[in-house]
Amino acid sequence: MPVYQQINEKMLEVKLSNEEVFARKGAMVSYQGEVQFSRSFLAGQGVQSLAMRAVTNEGYAMMAAKGSGSVYYAHAGLFVTIIPVRGETLYVESDTLLAFDARLTAGTMLLGNQGGIQGVVRGAVSGQGLFTTTLQGTGEVAILSDGNTIGLPVTHDVPVFVDPQAYIGHTGQLSSNIVTDLNWKTFVGQASGESYQVKFTGQGTVYIQASER
Repeated sequence: MPVYQQINEKMLEVKLSNEEVFARKGAMVSYQGEVQFSRSFLAGQGVQSLAMRAVTNEGYAMMAAKGSGSVYYAHAGLFVTIIPVRGETLYVESDTLLAFDARLTAGTMLLGNQGGIQGVVRGAVSGQGLFTTTLQGTGEVAILSDGNTIGLPVTHDVPVFVDPQAYIGHTGQLSSNIVTDLNWKTFVGQASGESYQVKFTGQGTVYIQASER
């Protein structure tokens, strides 16, 4: 299986042994060994999911690297985090995806399926679209963020509130709900942004970045 290793906070190495990895187009900065590169339209998705992305304009351009050797990835000086997925589903914003491989099945989901109509509201508030990427199975996912990514545990007793622009993704059985904090809105002195928060309840992990995009 492909081996993911962080060279530093902003660069990822993926070691291949006659295997294939999918990565953000243009993110490859160097490689060693016998590796071939090609554009990947499916990148672990089914045809139905690809069609949904075309209709919703929720697409991401991926390149496939196949062969044996080491491939190095980085993008725009952003921080890289490797998230292990272990027989579950990772919901992640498509513009934060750096790399994953065929051990994970990629798909597209309407945010409303994660918390009813409030999920759709969250997409509208965050400006990140109504659809999100899903990666299901067992493997690793490398994501990009402004600053280090932080994983916040959510339990039935302790919900987590997140600024929509700081949200990157989540795992587990979570529901989302939009809440408005008028006091914070007044304090900041603006009519949007921090005045909206996303409340996550259930059992799982929410991933956020250390700054707003």
